[in-house]
Amino acid sequence: MKKKFAVFAAVVGLTLALSARAELVIRITEGVKDGIPVMIVPFQGSDLASIIEADLMRSGRFTLIDPAKAGQALAPGMPYDIPKLRASGAEYVVVGKQTGSLEFEVLNAATGQRVSGFRIPSHPNRRRMAHKAADLVFERLTGTRGAFDTRIAYVAANGPPRQQTYQLIVADSDGFNPRTIMTSNQPILSPSWSPDGRKLAYVSFETDRSAIYIQDLASGEKRSISNRQGTNGAPSWSPDGQSLAVSLSESGNPDIFVMDASGNNLRQITHSDAIDTEPTWANNSTIVYTSDQSGNPQLYRTSAAGGDGTRMTFEGNYNSAPNIVGNQVAMVRQVDGNFRIALMNASSRKTSIVSNGRFDEAPTLAPNGSMVLYATKREGRSMLAVSSANGKAQQTLSASQGDVREPAWSNYLD
Repeated sequence: MKKKFAVFAAVVGLTLALSARAELVIRITEGVKDGIPVMIVPFQGSDLASIIEADLMRSGRFTLIDPAKAGQALAPGMPYDIPKLRASGAEYVVVGKQTGSLEFEVLNAATGQRVSGFRIPSHPNRRRMAHKAADLVFERLTGTRGAFDTRIAYVAANGPPRQQTYQLIVADSDGFNPRTIMTSNQPILSPSWSPDGRKLAYVSFETDRSAIYIQDLASGEKRSISNRQGTNGAPSWSPDGQSLAVSLSESGNPDIFVMDASGNNLRQITHSDAIDTEPTWANNSTIVYTSDQSGNPQLYRTSAAGGDGTRMTFEGNYNSAPNIVGNQVAMVRQVDGNFRIALMNASSRKTSIVSNGRFDEAPTLAPNGSMVLYATKREGRSMLAVSSANGKAQQTLSASQGDVREPAWSNYLD
């Protein structure tokens, strides 16, 4: 296992089996039966209600009630038969209409009284209007900011093995509206969003060895920030967007380094004989990373100014690939010979397994921590999967004609 980790960390022996790029196809593999019962009524003049339903469903916090159970027509401003509405099983009802802007309100099903009302201005990306609406419903009913109006990045490829064309793709958080950011005939790895969502850092082999690039999404302009001898891998933006943590091996085994976003002022953070890789920022002053200094891969944390790492994980013989939102740490954990996605509370170290694949990897949390996106393999194909943080909702996102992997979830959008 240590050898396997070393190969992965050094970014060699690559076996990406990707085939074709396509809009991702969503398949629900597990739903929620004990969430907040909410009914999303089809909006007048709009088909956006179904998108809101899908968003809420994958959060694992809601049970969707069929509007037919209301036993009546429901629309903004209409009088309601409260006993029938109460009998539907819904606790809340969302009704709305679209006339350019999207207007909707949340009703208490037991009383028919309006809980909240919202208006979302017209937007050229109509799906974003629905995601914004889902964010508002999520926040109103859970008290936590929604994270559906966000984006994901992932890697796909086209062609037979050894002749593949790799693509770095950005899409809405549910996989719709994909846009190819860059194309290469060499592998692309480890995309990482800048905090403002305007740039991606990633690893590419287009110079026949690993190098780290930053690309502006609007202009397409890209520049290399690290093309040193050895491994240049695993870039991760600091929360303030001023720095990147990376894993470099020009002096031997991979260690964690920090550099300015310009690629200047490189400074070494770890100085161990082990493999130190996969850095992620807990905050602007703390970096969490994977190291095998204890004999097997485990998570460690250290100051961004440098210093000895402190071990974070003690359960299981293999923990790697950390991603952090708030106090929640996503990671890959080996369980009975399988690699699963685990979520750990950094304070209590209480951990739950939220995936059920044989080789799940590369977890990336939604910016509110309510969901985790990761890469998995099903029936010989590589695809993405989403699990709610409570493990109750599961979905897969696959390309209709090929494989995808290397996901990264953006911060909140403006």
